[in-house]
Amino acid sequence: MLKVILLDDEEMLLRHLSSILQQFPNVEVVLETDSPAEVLACFREKDANLIFADISMPEMNGLELAERIFALDPAMKLIFITAYEQYALEAFRVNAVDYILKPVTTSKIRKALEKLERIDTAVETESMSSEKKEEVLRIIGMQNNKYYVFRPEEGKLIKTVLREQILVTAKGEYVLKNSLAYWEDKLRDHGWFRCHKAYIINMNEIEEVYPMFNYTYNVRMKGVKEDIPVSRTFLKRFKEILDI
Repeated sequence: MLKVILLDDEEMLLRHLSSILQQFPNVEVVLETDSPAEVLACFREKDANLIFADISMPEMNGLELAERIFALDPAMKLIFITAYEQYALEAFRVNAVDYILKPVTTSKIRKALEKLERIDTAVETESMSSEKKEEVLRIIGMQNNKYYVFRPEEGKLIKTVLREQILVTAKGEYVLKNSLAYWEDKLRDHGWFRCHKAYIINMNEIEEVYPMFNYTYNVRMKGVKEDIPVSRTFLKRFKEILDI
């Protein structure tokens, strides 16, 4: 059973969305509100597992809400409602299940719920598998509203720029889902290293390392003009890996 919270600052849209969701027997609307603060305060009390949220709201936009919600409950599912197609990239960045363009229709809601069901089924199937297969890691990046797939060895570095995670490759730069800490954990066994709070790098793509005046180092990656700092926090382990 999906226990759903509806968040929008337009009362008519809330009523319309609630009316549509009543058509789905596996959906229970547990809260309708125009306040992101109310969602944050009581989504656990309501035992909600799905939130429909408008992106453009005066008190706190849906993207900010998503980041706060996922920090408290990474398993929460969120579907955005927006009048602007350019928000698709932002929805991708904060790891939303889907986004629905206004006007909201039964067909659009059904497709979003079906997508959510496919995701949940895939996760359940994987967790129930008795034979753990070796993970084949792929990095999915977005550029110009298109998805691109890379192997770990194709990346040179991932950096944080204005709260976005950017993968740098020989082919260009791509926006990633998830946090830098997430990618640090995923790529650790593929030769990647966290060298700074805003950077993780592919150690196999290092071209040059040189010391700085403050007893730290900078790194130059193959084919990348930007010099990457190695902060003191990560310096000892960095030197151990390179034996310098």
